Amino acid sequence: MSRRRRRREGNMAGMFGDMYFQTGEYNSRLFSIYRNRIIQLAVNRFKWINLPKTCNERFLELVLLYEGVATIAYPKKIIKALEGKFYSTKVAYSSPINIYDNPTKWRSYGNQGWNFSCSPENGVLVWDNRTRYPLLNQIDVWARELVDVRRTKQINRMHVKTPFLLKCAKEQEQQALNIYKQIAGGEPAIITTDTVNNVEIDAVQTGVQYLGEELTAEEVNTWAQIYQTLGIENLTYKAERMVEDEVNKRDKPTDIVALDGLNCRREACDYLNDNFSKYLAAPIDCVWAQDNESVNYNTVNNIKEYAELEKDIGSGEGGDNNGNDDK
Repeated sequence: MSRRRRRREGNMAGMFGDMYFQTGEYNSRLFSIYRNRIIQLAVNRFKWINLPKTCNERFLELVLLYEGVATIAYPKKIIKALEGKFYSTKVAYSSPINIYDNPTKWRSYGNQGWNFSCSPENGVLVWDNRTRYPLLNQIDVWARELVDVRRTKQINRMHVKTPFLLKCAKEQEQQALNIYKQIAGGEPAIITTDTVNNVEIDAVQTGVQYLGEELTAEEVNTWAQIYQTLGIENLTYKAERMVEDEVNKRDKPTDIVALDGLNCRREACDYLNDNFSKYLAAPIDCVWAQDNESVNYNTVNNIKEYAELEKDIGSGEGGDNNGNDDK
């Protein structure tokens, strides 16, 4: 195979070409996209209230996601000035676990060499969930499932939209390639040359059915499983003749999973509030993330708009007292 031919086929089968259904690079990028999207959902589920300014909420949630445990503690003996200044970092056990599977000593460490000794006297361990297994393992499986559904859908569409073969002599290869590019791009396959008749197009009955609806349902169900495992409310599928109580019961597992991670974080907050209140500006808490700022903003502005509207109506600008429009 000549170098020119290899380069031409590479353009067709590359990341930005038409024939990408067996491209490893595309699969890797698609996996990264899905994985990143699920990670975004996971790390933004909770909102920490009154977390010390020296702590970093983003880093704390990422550590919990990747490793299943983090620590909020302050250096007790390194520098006296740092006493009472809490940091949210990674954890390394430095003692055997007790009868409840909890280490009595551990170390707080950061990526750049930050390291100090911790114990219940100067900090607390924060768990991501009751099982204490990192959630990232499940995220990788979900991302792989979503990639499989998406690639199957793309290959199915390709088989449905291109049921033909191009026959040509060897010297007509470039001409046949141009015809294929036009068809793949949705353009009319018309080439005005004297030798176009030498390229034959035959229809092929592949027998492949279009499974768009089934594969879309599979993708929706996969996302529903992701939302449920993350404890995120979502619009569940309501089957025919399913009553409202049955739909609500399907949401119960989601609520329980949401409380799983929330209770673990609140236990750490309670320990900090009970034992280190003198170092805290206000009690620490953790809640389920909601956009309350936008809700409050919209509520206040709606009240102002309604007040102005009522004022206009009362002054007669919107019509007379009988509700008739001004003539």
